[in-house]
Amino acid sequence: MLVAEKTHHINTYIYGQGSDYVIQILREKLPDIQVLQEEEVSSDDEDYINSKDSEIMKEIERQIKPGDVLKIRRENKEWSQADLSQRSGIAVPNISLMEAGKRPIGARTAKKLSLALGCDVSDFIK
Repeated sequence: MLVAEKTHHINTYIYGQGSDYVIQILREKLPDIQVLQEEEVSSDDEDYINSKDSEIMKEIERQIKPGDVLKIRRENKEWSQADLSQRSGIAVPNISLMEAGKRPIGARTAKKLSLALGCDVSDFIK
């Protein structure tokens, strides 16, 4: 026997640089789309989970080390360690050790890295 099933909504969270542009395109392509600001989403909605508050995200954040963030940021720019060294003034061996988690990233180094990579200093300090 066939049963009519309710169509489920697709919920997604869009944030960051260019998010307004993405939402504009979605509105053009999908005129019936409903876009809610985060504060408009009901916290008692049992289907809604703020991913930042989820246990999975908290566990992932605990496991990610500053060296991992450094390597990801560098690779996202498609830079070699030598490229980052040239832009930050930090020696290649030190970058290699930081990415491997064998050398801590201090405040001054974090500042140099954040300026070179165009990100927040807090990305490298735990």
